[in-house]
Amino acid sequence: MKSTLYLFIILILFSCKSSKLNLDLTKINTKVEHYQNGKIKNVVNTDSLTGLRIGFYNEFYENGQLKESGNYILDSYKQCCVAGLCDEYYSYKYGEWIYYYENGKIKAKGIYRIGKINRNTSCEGGAEINFGFVTEKWKFYDEDGNEIKPNSIEITEIEKSSYVTEWDLLRK
Repeated sequence: MKSTLYLFIILILFSCKSSKLNLDLTKINTKVEHYQNGKIKNVVNTDSLTGLRIGFYNEFYENGQLKESGNYILDSYKQCCVAGLCDEYYSYKYGEWIYYYENGKIKAKGIYRIGKINRNTSCEGGAEINFGFVTEKWKFYDEDGNEIKPNSIEITEIEKSSYVTEWDLLRK
């Protein structure tokens, strides 16, 4: 009887373990998405398992001008699932990014400072994830190429796009 109970406990413990994706062994696919007019919308490396962005990313305006360019890192956090904890994947921006106006002039450029934010999850207290913050070293420009002091809306616009989850991709 005791051995059956121990076996049952061991099975429960192992069934609740999360399946961690070995981020070093991910297979990367390069995808090119087009607008209806045939011009390139984005060129992105994605992880073949999750479909999330990893490595370089270039997005273009419908007129063909580059809109933003930089790199993503793939990461995970814990989510509470029916069988216990499981991994939820997301990509976040890191390193230098450059954003452009539709006329081709630089809108903003800088290096993301990676910090932590709390993301709401099905687990109590949520999860801390990596997040790219805009720092005072970033440079912002008007449409004529003159350096400007950014307002909070411009900074928030860039920061709100600094990570993407599997669920974000499903909503598109």
